[in-house]
Amino acid sequence: MHKIKILGRKYFVKPIVRVLVKMKIPANIVTLISLFLGIVAFLFYWQGTFWAGAIFLFLCGIFDTFDGEIARQTNRVTKIGGFLDSTVDRINEFLIYLGLFSYYYTHEAYVLFWIFSAMFGSMMVSYTRARSESLGISPQVGFFERFTRILLLIIGSFLGKSIMVYVLVLLTFGTIQTMIQRIIYTHIKSARN
Repeated sequence: MHKIKILGRKYFVKPIVRVLVKMKIPANIVTLISLFLGIVAFLFYWQGTFWAGAIFLFLCGIFDTFDGEIARQTNRVTKIGGFLDSTVDRINEFLIYLGLFSYYYTHEAYVLFWIFSAMFGSMMVSYTRARSESLGISPQVGFFERFTRILLLIIGSFLGKSIMVYVLVLLTFGTIQTMIQRIIYTHIKSARN
């Protein structure tokens, strides 16, 4: 996954960001555009049009990578920008799960357990990273980071509503495993300091 991210950043993200920088579009505006795209994705998931939700989720994820790169290329990396970016990331991820919840609630209620479990795991992966970083430790462990979670949700959306259930089960177990890995990693690292 790491190699895919590096290649995507080099050949896709950076060229587009250069254009956005020339257009003088601020990073925080791009962050807010990703929030708008997340809201549109939520609406499509709620209506059960998963393939359209996946397209907007993909665009939302792309714009999320643009904002940080714009800030770096323009030397305008700020704490408030990082805060806004992280906050919008959490909101967007919640919106996707809320859209799935809204659809499955009226169609297949048993899926709600897996939606809540996957959402819990996803939030805890992000939380354990943030808390670990507040201790001065960078817990770059575990496979189910945000990129992986979004990619799986997009794939599940295109494969259909019945396959999405299995994706949610995979996300549940994968995110909980990553959370535990980060807890253990942080504990070991903090014990050495």
